[in-house]
Amino acid sequence: MSLDEPPGDLRDRAKRNYEYVKNEIISEKKRAILSEYTVDDFDSILLIVTAPRGGSSLLFDILRHHEGTCSLDGEHDRWLTLNGICYPTLESDVVPADFESFDREKLLTDLLAEVGATERSGDRTHRVDNTLVRLPLQFPNRDLPYEQIRDQLLEGVSLDAILEDLDILPLQYDEYAERDANSPFETETFEDRPFVSSHRHKRGLTAADFERTLVLKASGDAYRLPWIREQLFPETDVNVVHLTRNPAASVNGLYDGWRLNRGFQTYNVGDLNLNDYDGSLWCYDLPPGWETEGNLIDVCLLQWVQAHRHILDHRDAFEDVLRVRFEDLLTDTRSTITEIVEFADLGESPLLSENVEDPNKVMTTKEPRHARWRDREELVKNALDRADETYTEVATELGYTEESEWI
Repeated sequence: MSLDEPPGDLRDRAKRNYEYVKNEIISEKKRAILSEYTVDDFDSILLIVTAPRGGSSLLFDILRHHEGTCSLDGEHDRWLTLNGICYPTLESDVVPADFESFDREKLLTDLLAEVGATERSGDRTHRVDNTLVRLPLQFPNRDLPYEQIRDQLLEGVSLDAILEDLDILPLQYDEYAERDANSPFETETFEDRPFVSSHRHKRGLTAADFERTLVLKASGDAYRLPWIREQLFPETDVNVVHLTRNPAASVNGLYDGWRLNRGFQTYNVGDLNLNDYDGSLWCYDLPPGWETEGNLIDVCLLQWVQAHRHILDHRDAFEDVLRVRFEDLLTDTRSTITEIVEFADLGESPLLSENVEDPNKVMTTKEPRHARWRDREELVKNALDRADETYTEVATELGYTEESEWI
């Protein structure tokens, strides 16, 4: 996710510090890969698209444990933000298919900056490198002692201890942000806090890894499909998984996230006058037709409707699209993952099988529970009842007409 496009000097500082880390601080092995390859050198890509709070973080985390995959440590929106492909350059999160006002080679290299290959043994150096390349984006207004941080991380000093010594609250950083802050996170950032973390079964890339499948996911991609196909990966084999989730659960999750100080803030769109929301920043994706006044619950519904409407309208940009229900991922995890693995031709993976049996909790706003949306059933159902025909069409096309199935 990305906040209001930062001033030029802040963007310049982030770029400067990132380039310094990339060229001087990270391991020589990683530097060599970034000098010779870009992200479109992968033979195939598995792209997960959905609306925000649609369950893509859980699916992504499971699939990135497959030993035939490579992946980033989280969503890739921060790299698009660093390259100016965001609001307010654009009116919303929609990126037109013919949008060419960016440095393609640089973006494709940046997208590769934190990609690692899944392997049971993992690689501590890879995790350290990824921490380092993200810091300039997370704290672009700080000139951090990157070389010192790298040495400390390699020596085994915990990241939270390092951050505290630098007067940075660990709560502000990635995997340590598991609870609400007392106030919203700072606005001058490129990072999608706080749910970005590697896992211990990833290592740095080698030349042979580009024969693997790269797994990508960002909810904003719902608005970028033709652009991704035509501008980013025109010659790459891209398989798309369209992950759906019933509107009540999705809208309820969005409503929760908007009201938390946990890093879901994305854009500064000016004064907001939304009932049930006291914050000053937009949260989650910025759909076309967004407004700064009204009811928060209606904004959440708009985010669900527009994301899936755009996916349905533009899925033909890709030849291979598999629709998967998040409800099936929860109730029949193994069969659902098997279907996706076969669709993407990934083959077997013992590490994936273990993760399917005991998946991680990722990007949750509250303890997971079936049909949690019924805790505010009247609020959610009233929003659905007054929704326009676009909602009805999307819900029908996605097969969410039976409320009894909305878990």
